Amino acid sequence: MAVGWQHDPMTPDQHAARAEQLAAAADDIYQALADGRAEGAAYADPQLTATIALARLHAALAMRPSRGWPPHGPSTEVVDYGDGFP
Repeated sequence: MAVGWQHDPMTPDQHAARAEQLAAAADDIYQALADGRAEGAAYADPQLTATIALARLHAALAMRPSRGWPPHGPSTEVVDYGDGFP
């Protein structure tokens, strides 16, 4: 997580929804570039690349198995190895 960046953890469903939003935004940027409507194409092309990368990231995170939300901390379970020590 970037320094200063704070947000609640996203569920896989939220990641999937965000991936869809970003894919739609990338499509809009691409269409604007293809149709010659993009003002400042030098800005739109890197924006398209970044938007696609974010969409792919959220899609990948959406496919991760859910571990329950919010994530649980370390286990407090005591393991007995049978050596007389906890």
